[in-house]
Amino acid sequence: MLHTPLRRLRASTAVCLACASLAAATPALAADETPEWTVPVSLSLVSDYIFRGQTQTWGKPALQFSVEAVHTSGAYAGFFASNVADHWLPGAAVEMDFYGGYRGKIADTVGYDAGLIYYTYPGGNWTDSVFAGYNRSNSLNTLEAYLAVSYEWLTFKTGRQLTEYFGWSTNNSPTNGGFFGDSSAGVTGSTRGSHFFELNAAYDVAEGWNLSGQIGRQYISNTTGLNISYYKVGVTRALPDGWSAGAFFSASSEPKAYDSYYSLSDGTSKHDIAKEKFFVSIAKAF
Repeated sequence: MLHTPLRRLRASTAVCLACASLAAATPALAADETPEWTVPVSLSLVSDYIFRGQTQTWGKPALQFSVEAVHTSGAYAGFFASNVADHWLPGAAVEMDFYGGYRGKIADTVGYDAGLIYYTYPGGNWTDSVFAGYNRSNSLNTLEAYLAVSYEWLTFKTGRQLTEYFGWSTNNSPTNGGFFGDSSAGVTGSTRGSHFFELNAAYDVAEGWNLSGQIGRQYISNTTGLNISYYKVGVTRALPDGWSAGAFFSASSEPKAYDSYYSLSDGTSKHDIAKEKFFVSIAKAF
């Protein structure tokens, strides 16, 4: 068969067009593929770090960082860091949490989440309490197992502390001396096995606006006067370029033990750890 220059040009052109079409199609296919791992990162500033109704920063602001690696299977692992106050957490300036677990769905609107979280406080120890006789060595680090079940915009969560509750013991937090707001309150045995229950809600009321709420109860094993109920409501506004801003109101059952709590770092300043509080946040997601 004769191969004229025109014939070769047409064949060459056809091959080039085919290659171009394949090259154009390949990125489109890749763009449609779901990545096996996603790694959301966020940085936020809050005017007060409230954890289950109690300030962790002595009423002061906190800079917080979080990163999480999520697999398409539902497995995940994450890290969270925040500054904290040694007035409340003896010897600690930073909290670093390591967690991991598995999320999945039972039905389209029903999901679950089970995992472990390890709260750590580098350098923190009850030996740093300024109160003599209440400062036997004991780590603040706490391991917690949790389970959550969600339905649409509601989530029920429960968890159990597998170690002592942030190092609380009959030495550092006893009755008749550990809590000046209520001398009868305190620890009477091991706080291992403390647990909590909470109900969370997050509902999109309009485009870019989310209304949230929380109600919970923390039980601290072998204690009197220290269990606490906590509540929170707030609104978050999504902003351009991954920014968001929020305003929240936090309240608790305000056990008297947490009133006028004396600083563990200086022994003189006082703060109401669980008082009603309005706080705000601004965050950037990457």
